[in-house]
Amino acid sequence: MDQNTKVVQELQELKQKVGHLENLLTEQANKKEKAGPLRIFMDAVVSLLFGLIIVGPVVVVVVGVLMVVASWLGIRF
Repeated sequence: MDQNTKVVQELQELKQKVGHLENLLTEQANKKEKAGPLRIFMDAVVSLLFGLIIVGPVVVVVVGVLMVVASWLGIRF
């Protein structure tokens, strides 16, 4: 009987913890859904800067390397 009581208490504690976690997840989901115009604008600016600063130079380097390799192989474009 004593073990049953302990098990029931532990289950109640777990239920409370799970309920708390569900509430936190619901709050996080609500925050993500409420993206305003400023947030959308900032995300667009960050994406643009990432493309200009990171992706652009990488593409230029890769194309440059491919052109050098093509010139070594004697391929004309």
